[in-house]
Amino acid sequence: MNESHKEKRFIKRPEYPGGKSALLKYISDNLQYPKDAMEQKIEGTVRVWYEVDDNGDVVDSRIIQSLFPSCDKEALRLVSTLKYSRPKNMHLRVKTSFTISIRFRLKKAAQQVTIQYTQANPTKPAKPTSPTETYTYTINY
Repeated sequence: MNESHKEKRFIKRPEYPGGKSALLKYISDNLQYPKDAMEQKIEGTVRVWYEVDDNGDVVDSRIIQSLFPSCDKEALRLVSTLKYSRPKNMHLRVKTSFTISIRFRLKKAAQQVTIQYTQANPTKPAKPTSPTETYTYTINY
């Protein structure tokens, strides 16, 4: 076969402006973790099937893999806000379906350990000259 031969497609799929990396960035920037799922420490993935029309708008969406009711609702909300580019398909009105996995991960809070050392005087002086010294160390990891 000829190397310079390009595959021509009659029907073009809509693409998210900026590609897959821009789509993932949009999702991570706009994902609002549901409060009840956060309180119950729910983590996991929601898979969503959705359909994009010839104008680049999401017209239908469904949960394929559920996680938690409020997480599912947030995933559907997020998918409904997506806006794709308009493909030029010679005036054909085509709907294209996509699936996406949206991960819900809790951010790990920095753990903090405080260690307190108190230096005790080994011999008790007759007159107290100074109060006992206290050292505090804070280690963040």
